[in-house]
Amino acid sequence: MGEPLQTNDLFDGTFTIDLPTSFQNIRDKSYVPDNQEVFTDVLGDGHFMLEVTEPPEIADSEAMRYYFDDLAECNEAEETNISVSISLPTEQMPLIEYPSCSNRRPTTVKCYLEGAQKVIPGKQQLVPAETVQIFMALVRLKQVESDVLLSLNVPHKGESVDDYMAKVEKYRTVFKRALQSFKILSLDVFAHPMVI
Repeated sequence: MGEPLQTNDLFDGTFTIDLPTSFQNIRDKSYVPDNQEVFTDVLGDGHFMLEVTEPPEIADSEAMRYYFDDLAECNEAEETNISVSISLPTEQMPLIEYPSCSNRRPTTVKCYLEGAQKVIPGKQQLVPAETVQIFMALVRLKQVESDVLLSLNVPHKGESVDDYMAKVEKYRTVFKRALQSFKILSLDVFAHPMVI
């Protein structure tokens, strides 16, 4: 049996997503940009983020790689590797709900990526780089011209290889369960009205 879950309302109820009860929203403790929601696992090392952003003018097939590379640039990553990059089937991220829009749904593209980046924690000098496993999913909402990026980062904190791989597998399960639960309940957060 997995960890107990709680349903989290994001952006004043625009989204909901299920995360383990140990994941806490850090907005009250740290600065978080208005277009992000960030959770940290107080019993572990996982960090979950949901971000709403204006989509870059690139093909859907290149979008997931674009966001992974953008994160690597922000982290000043020394090395990067992508192990999985696929389109998400419906059973892994079910049909998203829009009850406030008379059951009309914008065209969506759903992608999934797993990769790793080697980064220096806090960009500190004289600190060795650590591997960070990254799980990412992208929902491209074409009719409201917005991307919704979900990610979960799992840093290697000096555990043995076996222990770290067990930790990665644990958070992979957390992330996939989150994707299965993810819903968009309103389009009010988006800058552009839905075209009807």
